[in-house]
Amino acid sequence: MAGRTDHIDKLESDVSEVTHLLKQNVEKVVERGEKIDDLQSRSEELQSSATHFKRRSGQMRRKMCWQNCRMNCIIAAVVFVIIAVIVIIVLVTVKPWEDSSSSGHGKNSTLHAIP
Repeated sequence: MAGRTDHIDKLESDVSEVTHLLKQNVEKVVERGEKIDDLQSRSEELQSSATHFKRRSGQMRRKMCWQNCRMNCIIAAVVFVIIAVIVIIVLVTVKPWEDSSSSGHGKNSTLHAIP
């Protein structure tokens, strides 16, 4: 009987060890499931953030493009005004609309007046 009791004790010990290992494996599976859920949640948040970033970057790019276009138009307008002022000053100084024959000296009269 002692041999049978040892055999039963050995079997009970093996069963206890197997159930302990099974419990550990179940706990690991549950933890793994929780980690997978957490990872999936993070992945969804990252996807949402990426979509938001893409939308905002497109808006910012369009805004900067319009701002650049506006600045180029302002620079072109300023250059045009400067050129127009220079042309007006030259025209007022030279006065090509005046008749050169009315002064009596012709076109060369201004050249002779300069000492």
